[in-house]
Amino acid sequence: MTNMVTDRKDQLVLYVVMAMAFFLDGLDGTIVTVALPEIGKSFAMSTSDSSWVVTVYFMMMAGLILVFGKIADKGAIKKVLVGGFIIFALGSLLCALSYNSTFLLISRAIQGIGSAMLASTGIMLAVKFFPPKMMIFAMTLSVLGSSVGAAFGPTLGGMLTNALSWHWIFIINVPIGVICAVFAHRYVPSDDKMDDMRFDYLGSLLLFLSLICGLYAVESIPSHGIGVTNISALVAFVIIFAIFVTYDLKKEDPVLDLRLFKISRFDRAILAFMILNASYMGCLYLIPFMLSIEMGYDTMECGLIMLTQALVTLVLCLPVAKACSSRGTRTFAIIGCSLMMLTCIIFTFLDSSTGLISLIFGLILLGSVWGFSGSSVGTRLVENVPSEKKGSASSLLSFFVYFGSALGTAMFSAFFNIGSNSSGISISDLPSDIFMEGFRFTMIVASILAFCAVLLSASIRSRTNE
Repeated sequence: MTNMVTDRKDQLVLYVVMAMAFFLDGLDGTIVTVALPEIGKSFAMSTSDSSWVVTVYFMMMAGLILVFGKIADKGAIKKVLVGGFIIFALGSLLCALSYNSTFLLISRAIQGIGSAMLASTGIMLAVKFFPPKMMIFAMTLSVLGSSVGAAFGPTLGGMLTNALSWHWIFIINVPIGVICAVFAHRYVPSDDKMDDMRFDYLGSLLLFLSLICGLYAVESIPSHGIGVTNISALVAFVIIFAIFVTYDLKKEDPVLDLRLFKISRFDRAILAFMILNASYMGCLYLIPFMLSIEMGYDTMECGLIMLTQALVTLVLCLPVAKACSSRGTRTFAIIGCSLMMLTCIIFTFLDSSTGLISLIFGLILLGSVWGFSGSSVGTRLVENVPSEKKGSASSLLSFFVYFGSALGTAMFSAFFNIGSNSSGISISDLPSDIFMEGFRFTMIVASILAFCAVLLSASIRSRTNE
């Protein structure tokens, strides 16, 4: 490959650029969660409205990561990466300057666009620019950067919000993004001549619009009741998605290969992964509210307490990944889904009377969930398709990571509003007993969903791929 990076110094800098791209991506997916109570108070947002601060970010990533991945793969990897850092920094600055909730959501959407550009090019850097013997290490470093960012996001968010204000969880991204853009422009090899762009623009647009309409309906109908807007969104989702499916199945190289869903084992693996990812992110969304409203902790204390699950994930992820390589993924996938179910059951009984020890135990289990299943459950998507379809399955994995995160936040917000009947009530005005009614109802539903994930994972027997 003509653009292979061989100079040791350039390789080191490229390692850092890759790690930072994934670190920022992972960090801003979770750093907001612990600051949501304070953000909600600043703009008098209800719990359902505040969920969109998280949902819109993941929604933009899910809708655009396949698009930017295709563009980068056609020869524009450097442009996409540098542009991603710049747009991410700009979106972060706008978030920090937000004067109302609408402006904040628009800014988070811009930040999500930048994150989609970073996530779509991170692994591609390892594949395209490193010698084969260094590629595995480069890919591991990228994944580790994302894991560290996601794990420490709540803790850093709590410390910054308490010591300064919630605005600083966005301000810190600005200089980092600008510096990384400069280094990426300097050290990432120049783009090749763009390949013929037979890109599925129409399919991408249809998929993106259906995602927006579907997620809005899922969150809005339970929290705001049946109305013209959310019913229109639901109808639009059904129509647009039906058009997308019809169009996609006729396309030779679609943005999302729906033919994979004809494989039963793949369907079960996808559904288990979606439930697990949605439940995990949903818990991360609601727990800071419970710590603040029910247990009375400030944002710094919330962040430090949630460091528990982050540390457990980091301790387990690499050893489990190695074990999966030698022993297979099935057992670890079942364990991960079972831990998610047990975590939700324990959270059902949490309140101020159960004490900090019970809370810490629940967070240890939550950290164990991703420690056991981060590599196993996702890998099963790729394992359970024929060899010639593994490339498409790998792209789908990235898509469902972010779609699952957006769906989980929207779903848990919807379940909470059903259980608490608190639609439209500002977070700062929500009584503790009402909040806990919604929290317990949500965790009961999540326990049932996680049990379904256990059954789905157990139903997929280990065998040689087709």
